[in-house]
Amino acid sequence: MSVVTARLRVRGRRAGRRAGRAVAALVVVLAVVLLATGADAPGARFRPGEPGDPTALARTPPMGVNDWNAVGCTDAFDEAWVHAQADALVATGLREAGYRYVNLDDCWAAPRRDAAGRLVPDPVRFPHGVAALADYVHARGLRLGLYTSAGTLTCDARGFPASLGHETADAASFAAWGVDYVKEDDCSTAGTDAVARYTTMARALRATGRPMVFAICDKGNSAPWAWAPGVAQLWRTTHDVADDWASVADVVRLDVVVAGRTGPPPDRGWNDPDMLEVGNGPGRAVTGDGTVDAGLSPAEQATQMAVWSMLAAPLLAGTDVARADPPTLALLGNRGLVAIDQDPAGRPPTVDLDEVTGRLVLRRGLADGSTAVSVTALGDRAVPVPAGVSGRDLLSGSPVVPGVVVAAHSTVVVR
Repeated sequence: MSVVTARLRVRGRRAGRRAGRAVAALVVVLAVVLLATGADAPGARFRPGEPGDPTALARTPPMGVNDWNAVGCTDAFDEAWVHAQADALVATGLREAGYRYVNLDDCWAAPRRDAAGRLVPDPVRFPHGVAALADYVHARGLRLGLYTSAGTLTCDARGFPASLGHETADAASFAAWGVDYVKEDDCSTAGTDAVARYTTMARALRATGRPMVFAICDKGNSAPWAWAPGVAQLWRTTHDVADDWASVADVVRLDVVVAGRTGPPPDRGWNDPDMLEVGNGPGRAVTGDGTVDAGLSPAEQATQMAVWSMLAAPLLAGTDVARADPPTLALLGNRGLVAIDQDPAGRPPTVDLDEVTGRLVLRRGLADGSTAVSVTALGDRAVPVPAGVSGRDLLSGSPVVPGVVVAAHSTVVVR
């Protein structure tokens, strides 16, 4: 099945509020794939050796923590919370497992730029500024990420200043503060061309001479997997994930359609199906406005962690790791799953999705010659493990053989 045909079939199952976005994304895919004579938009890519050349960045999918799904834009998001996350990554062993980025999402900035047109950290949330935060996380062997939008305002309802038309100044600020990772969203874009605005920021970041990972966050609307290799190291492929099963399953179904496009930069880049909800059980996570979503069961959290690892997706924990319980820390730190996600070969999985039963089988060839296989019951009924799949489940430790039943919303992974 071709990418376009598969996307038609999978997106055709979505309804309601995502229908318009799905049609728009499909049109972009058709235009890029069928008309662009290759995967790259003309002039979008950068050559090795250009100023700030980041070709060695994110050779495996970035791992870390992001505040948004845990505290959003609530009063809990402040300097002390960020310090606590950095300290927890070290104390829990998650840093040594690979979780190195401490990423600040929306609401870190003051409502207005300064007199010189520069972004200003919120003086209440971050009284010592972003540079001091960077020093704090760097001293712990970690890296700092920061958020902006490729528009005039960010995506929070309060609308903080964003980077459209200010790319050079903002990139210079990020570099001066010691930022290591920049996530650029897609709100208030005033109808500007996606390739142009994200490429402008990419060039501005590189011109600073400071290596900064660049993450495009346009929810897959411009089909960035088709044009952004060589521009960014990772890109969002779907709508925002929420901590409820319907959202996670929908994100999986959309992401697997373009799973073959993922791989190490600069020739490719990492498909990003959004943050992990691991640790966000019922009543634990918030949206940006502070409301609480349904939450994921332990099996559903394990499925998200497993499938993200099989997809070679970024592993950005969207929970409060400083308050995480032992099962959450054990799942985030599952060395078998992390090793698959971080496999140095970076090969994409093959995808076998039975849309009738909801059984999803992913297979990834790994650098040591072994193969990782996952079997997921995306639907509301159990599915059997197919023939030829056997081993010990990296999640439960139990043996897996053909015919073993995988419960609804659950996953088994063997290597």
